[in-house]
Amino acid sequence: MERERIGAEERPAPAIVGETRVEQEGVRQPRQGSQRSQRIADAEGTDERKASRHGSGTLTSPATECQRRPARMLGARGLGHDARLAPPHSAPRLARPGARDRGPHHVHGRTGLARTHGGALLSTFLIHSGTLICMDTAGTVVPGDLLIQDGLIAAVGPAVRDALPQLPGGGADASYDAAGCFVLPGLVHAHLHLCQTLFRGLAEQSDLLRWLRESIWPLEAAHTEASIAASARLGLCELVAGGVTCINDMGTVRHTAVIADALEESGIRAVFGKALMDAGEGVPAELKQRREEALEEALALAKRYDGAAAGRLRVSLAPRFILSCTEALWRDVADASAENRLIVHTHLAESPAEARAVEAAVGGTAARYFAGRQVLSERFVGAHGVWVEDDELALLSRARAALVHCPGSNLKLGSGLANVRAWRRAGIRAGLGSDGAACNNRLDTFHEMSLAAGISRVLVPREPLSEKEVLELATRGGAESLGLGAVTGSLEAGKQGDVMVLDVSSPHLAPNEDGDPYATIVHAARVSDVRLTMVSGRILYRDGSWATLDAERTAAESRAEARRLRGRLETGAAR
Repeated sequence: MERERIGAEERPAPAIVGETRVEQEGVRQPRQGSQRSQRIADAEGTDERKASRHGSGTLTSPATECQRRPARMLGARGLGHDARLAPPHSAPRLARPGARDRGPHHVHGRTGLARTHGGALLSTFLIHSGTLICMDTAGTVVPGDLLIQDGLIAAVGPAVRDALPQLPGGGADASYDAAGCFVLPGLVHAHLHLCQTLFRGLAEQSDLLRWLRESIWPLEAAHTEASIAASARLGLCELVAGGVTCINDMGTVRHTAVIADALEESGIRAVFGKALMDAGEGVPAELKQRREEALEEALALAKRYDGAAAGRLRVSLAPRFILSCTEALWRDVADASAENRLIVHTHLAESPAEARAVEAAVGGTAARYFAGRQVLSERFVGAHGVWVEDDELALLSRARAALVHCPGSNLKLGSGLANVRAWRRAGIRAGLGSDGAACNNRLDTFHEMSLAAGISRVLVPREPLSEKEVLELATRGGAESLGLGAVTGSLEAGKQGDVMVLDVSSPHLAPNEDGDPYATIVHAARVSDVRLTMVSGRILYRDGSWATLDAERTAAESRAEARRLRGRLETGAAR
């Protein structure tokens, strides 16, 4: 069967225009449109900063009317009942439609497919009585139900009433009571290093290049198959419990097939690839491959895994960054991406020191270098993009490339503040990611959303990203950045059943009946509020329990493997 090609269906987001330049007293911010050397000098202590372009930042949403009046919601069998959008009197629970409640953790299913554990695919699944935050282009927010059939979203909101009687038996196999909850598309984590989860807390108080050369690369070189597997599973447990249903992962140079197996086991949707490195100062011998060998292994992974797990897994080409890859490797990557329609996932313009080193090495900036070697295309996904100039944004936009915002990592490594408003103004597709546990210490998309909103308000006070735009980065925008916009990222009929249920009844979220749901999610919600995570209609996480991963065993294994890895690093033992 011919597989869908990555990135083929997407177009860049419409440009958002704001033309007024203003100054904000006391705020230091990177320059846009200035010489890079001056921008880097600014980042290292110069007081004079120039504000970015601004414009209207008014949030509008069709949610307002729905949030202010009693809602007529659909029951499990399509029987209406009156309910207000208010905190529930009982916890979210799974139950058979129309069946007698047996407690918050009891699962019913006519066919026996709905199991408490195991992540079985349900033929039909109804999430009812919630508030749907659809993240479609229309900005639909509506109280009601969501029906998933054979892994796909079959009906949304009012359409569920008509769809239910058409099902075999006149109802769904199982249902989830989402009263007092927001029902959203699963979160898309667009830049990640699962191989680094085991390094959490081992590379502190550093800057990017020193962090790589003195800590991360030696740690990656010390990995074995067992430690990589533990690292990947540990990260996946954290992500799935946080409502993440799709990731874009860059591995290390070795053992990428082990990560692929963990991805398949977990049930998550993923784009992933092995890191390509054939050069670089401070790169350990274990991570430096011959160019031909690196590309051959990457393409072998693509042949084996691209489109695997019923299409959930996609493979990327992942050259690490300019300082660890020869020009010949970049040209090979460009050719292989075009021939095989594979995403190119890399880093660019992350920190001032990196930007200087890149200019010294290749005589220009990363974006210009990529453009000159045909690396940029609609399949290009660049992480960070902190130090990109206006003309570089134009290059990226013309190529229909995507950028990924990693605010937590950028702050912790002191790399800078990315102006995502400038990206959007240029029409660049954009996603959100936490980078990795080694440079962030958490894989928490809610934390990243709150940081992204706050940073934008400081950088662009008259045209900051709205909370809705920030949530778009973590849902539909992330999916579009990965070429998966037709597959996931919003609650729309025909898309995959990648869904998160978020309980908004807790004290730290109240009151929210009349508030902005996007602000509630971005600024108040926590990972601990996630109640249900599904991918293609398959439950991965529900009410504190993992269905496909053994979190307790994974935590124990990860501690043991981390000790062994540190021992290998200290003794220089062979990997």
